[in-house]
Amino acid sequence: MILTKDLIPDKPHQSLCGKCDKCIEHCPTNAIVEPFVIQSDLCIAYHTIENRDKTIPNKIEKNLDGWVAGCDICQDVCPWNKSVPFNNNYETTPKEWIKNLNIECLNWDDKTWKENLQGTTLKRIKPWMWKRNIQANLKNKETKI
Repeated sequence: MILTKDLIPDKPHQSLCGKCDKCIEHCPTNAIVEPFVIQSDLCIAYHTIENRDKTIPNKIEKNLDGWVAGCDICQDVCPWNKSVPFNNNYETTPKEWIKNLNIECLNWDDKTWKENLQGTTLKRIKPWMWKRNIQANLKNKETKI
């Protein structure tokens, strides 16, 4: 970004965590190695959303526990997130197909995936990755998808 005006920086954000380390305690893969530091090669969200490898590493796969598109455990256990009002806007409500994801979607063609992913940020996860993530869950146990 090129600017013709000097900007005055804001004060750095102060951590609200204090002595809380619930996110670190609850991370199933120990990806949060210290406050504000995530080791991405251990993060379920990284592997289910961004990782373009054909397979998911065994350490991640055995901890998927039904996660096929990210992992929000750290967000779910954060006390600060409990004070945020629930956002029930249409744009943030999961689509019916994602709430009812099942094994039959392994047979969807790319056109069906494209139609279902239209208008969502989940289209970053390519159809072959969805299938990989679902199959990785199935390898471990009865999936919760």
